[in-house]
Amino acid sequence: MAKQSAHILVVEDDTEICRLLRLFLETEGFVLGFCHNGTDAVTQIRQVKPDVLILDIMLPGQNGIQVCKQAREFYAGPILMLTASEDDISELTAFKVGADDYVRKPIKP
Repeated sequence: MAKQSAHILVVEDDTEICRLLRLFLETEGFVLGFCHNGTDAVTQIRQVKPDVLILDIMLPGQNGIQVCKQAREFYAGPILMLTASEDDISELTAFKVGADDYVRKPIKP
């Protein structure tokens, strides 16, 4: 039986970061989906049911903290927060609402 690839939903408004994530993660065999705003993110998480969620904090519409909090009501998979913010309060808040890890931009492969 063939192994099914993990599906990652990336919620990120920066198209260059999306391009780089696609380049790196698809090469490793992951299947990626993208959402570019916080307003549509919760609906997409419900529909797609990703294995992993990569979530930017600074998004148009709802911010990533709000999306994470709402997603945790129904989504049990890992949530990785990805942000350019160097604010420690944002990091603590992300963990408080259910994030599993927190990575600061810029990221390296």
